[in-house]
Amino acid sequence: MAAIIFDFDGTIADSFAVIVDVFETITGSKTVLTAAQMHELKGKPLQVVARELHVPFWKIPWLLVRGRRLMGRRINDVPLFDGMGKVIEELHAEGHQLFVVSSNSTRNVKRFLKHYHLYPYFVSIRGGVGLFGKPRVLRRLMKRNRLQTDECIYIGDETRDVLSAKSIQLRVIAVEWGFANPNFLRDMLPTAMAARPQDIIHVIDGLK
Repeated sequence: MAAIIFDFDGTIADSFAVIVDVFETITGSKTVLTAAQMHELKGKPLQVVARELHVPFWKIPWLLVRGRRLMGRRINDVPLFDGMGKVIEELHAEGHQLFVVSSNSTRNVKRFLKHYHLYPYFVSIRGGVGLFGKPRVLRRLMKRNRLQTDECIYIGDETRDVLSAKSIQLRVIAVEWGFANPNFLRDMLPTAMAARPQDIIHVIDGLK
């Protein structure tokens, strides 16, 4: 059995629209995005998203701290990606250990998982991770849970997720339904790609 470590926003939670709304609230932006603009923005790197929302990139860490608090008020409005609940239940039933490592707050992630009755399936939740702090947190998680590199599979939706996992020799599944353009993800050479949540099951079965 494997230890499956999930990213949260863009992987489990379809939170992009709420995140954009929170950023606009914090910055006082009056930008009104159409559905088409939102879809186009969703596939762009974080630096580009920040620029198009008129947010200086250097402000993002500070905005994340404030944004987590505001997002907590909206967490029950965030949808679960269609099919993810079933995938999480199935992975747990197969005996895999499930974890979350996220830039969102631990409190928000826990509330979301409890809202969708998924919290009992996870061994631990580690939130509040800095934008580029995932490698260090992943190492700590592995040490604390006595996990070896070849036992772990990381699942994320952004290029920095792929880079973080690869930097510590973790296998990584990049999902196509999240925040990043799938073509950008393929360029990062993840272990595998998943076009829909159910593909995660098939990929993990092939990696065992």
